[in-house]
Amino acid sequence: MKTAVAGPLSRDRNIIGGKSYERPGGVTYYSGIALARLGADTLVLGTCGEDIPPWPENESATLVRIPAAGTIEFINEYATADCDCRRQRAVVHENTITPAQLDPEELSKIGRIILGPLIHDNISPALVEFLAGFGKLALAVQGLIRYLENGKIIWAKPERVLPMLPFCEYAAMDESELRFISGREELDEGARVLLDAGAAGLIVTRGSEGSVLYIDAKRYDIPAFGPQRIVDPTGAGDSYLAGFIRALDLYDDPVRQGEFAAMTATISLENSGAFRGSADSVLQRLGWG
Repeated sequence: MKTAVAGPLSRDRNIIGGKSYERPGGVTYYSGIALARLGADTLVLGTCGEDIPPWPENESATLVRIPAAGTIEFINEYATADCDCRRQRAVVHENTITPAQLDPEELSKIGRIILGPLIHDNISPALVEFLAGFGKLALAVQGLIRYLENGKIIWAKPERVLPMLPFCEYAAMDESELRFISGREELDEGARVLLDAGAAGLIVTRGSEGSVLYIDAKRYDIPAFGPQRIVDPTGAGDSYLAGFIRALDLYDDPVRQGEFAAMTATISLENSGAFRGSADSVLQRLGWG
């Protein structure tokens, strides 16, 4: 079965220590490329305008464009490459995905789907419920709380996330997003709010502090692995999610799944753009090979 990633394919300008880099972006790009390089048969369902961001020709992930009013553009600014926080601005066009835009025959070949909205209106509860009928869903919740105000990204309306959780096998977010959505400061309390709302499992990334998995009513603390160098932090969370989803097919142990994901994210930090490693390079760095 294939693994799909659905959401906007954006155009990103990443400014790191004053230097600017332009490339495709979005969960579709970072998770899609990482999944394929980790060995998954990957289909990317990406919305964008007619000015399609250049999709790498030598990648095995198949891109299916879903027409949108325009291509979303993000400007991500970091003071330094090893900074866990960023300033973010955007130029937004309507990129809503509807069930009518998707091919049921194509969806029937999919086992898992990563949903990667970038802005709050990219996906709806109706779409999530529809896709849950075809494959197991992993929801990257970040975009659902993003709104545009005077060209800047703000967080608002966390309650929009909760109705989608019962349809998802996993919901992925960082610790700040968990606190915002749950209204709780302590991680376990925040996780309980989302689990009680219907999420089957949670993936909570914490940057250099590692990550936490909540699976089958248990908490698993996963360490962060130090990178050999830090070149570009953009997309590290998406690479983690791709690594975790791939690891579900490789391992039954949540700790192994989390560590495989964490090393995938670490390797992604060491170069610009999407993850450039492979399953073998992840295993080698972990000492499992």
